[in-house]
Amino acid sequence: MASPSRNRIGDILVKARVIDDLQLRSALATFDQWGGRLSRIVADLGLASEDTVTEAICQGLGMQRVQLGNITRDAGALARVDITLAEQKGVFPVSLKDNGKTLVLAMADPTDLGTLDQVAQRSRARVVPMVAGEREIEHAILRHYRNQEPVISTRFNPSRNTSSETQAPVDEPEDEFKVVDMSGKTVVKRIADIVPPDSPATAPAPRPAEKLAPAAAAGSSAADILDEILTGGAPSSEWTEEDLQRLQTLQQNQEKSSKILRALLELLLEKGQLQQRELAARMRL
Repeated sequence: MASPSRNRIGDILVKARVIDDLQLRSALATFDQWGGRLSRIVADLGLASEDTVTEAICQGLGMQRVQLGNITRDAGALARVDITLAEQKGVFPVSLKDNGKTLVLAMADPTDLGTLDQVAQRSRARVVPMVAGEREIEHAILRHYRNQEPVISTRFNPSRNTSSETQAPVDEPEDEFKVVDMSGKTVVKRIADIVPPDSPATAPAPRPAEKLAPAAAAGSSAADILDEILTGGAPSSEWTEEDLQRLQTLQQNQEKSSKILRALLELLLEKGQLQQRELAARMRL
């Protein structure tokens, strides 16, 4: 079940028309698979710029935004929050006020009440949250904690209007996503690998009938075990407890991957990047 924090941020973004319901489902599926914060996932998927997401959160929660690019380093505030906590929770201590009794804290997700309580307990101060983008927070941590200048990424172009069909396409790297293969390993795929541009949809040639696989020996890989089941092999008494555990892990990974792929296909269909007939032809065995 989605946490209240995720639901609230998602509802805010949908209500502000930053993303739609289908895009929210895709972002939540990515969260279920890889974790993280929903606001960052939306930006990383290219559904909206981080600046747009941050502004929507500010308006939806009625909170003030803090720009961290040109703030003055407050050594006292930095001493109240250790760098490990700041990096893990996506927060940055901006300043101390009221003789050290109040800590102004920049947060990527100000609805995360657990983090607010944790910072208040460690800093021994009343915490006043403000909203900032997660990348902006990461850059501030590098500058003020580590004295390093961050490398600015330009992968996503905030000025690009993704809803306009008349705008010329931006020359940028193809979007990538992660899937889990049959052996349980995480691999990176590109959308072009699934939907090659301007390629006719043709059904794959039928494969010759395969013989039933022999019973899996002890120490077989999870992929071998799954192949045996799919080809009609009966469970073997020689399977070890480790084999069964790997098979269970593989099944869980495949269920998560299926959820992400389903959301991705629905998004491609909605955006007109993939036709239903083409999808049916590619999935036909």
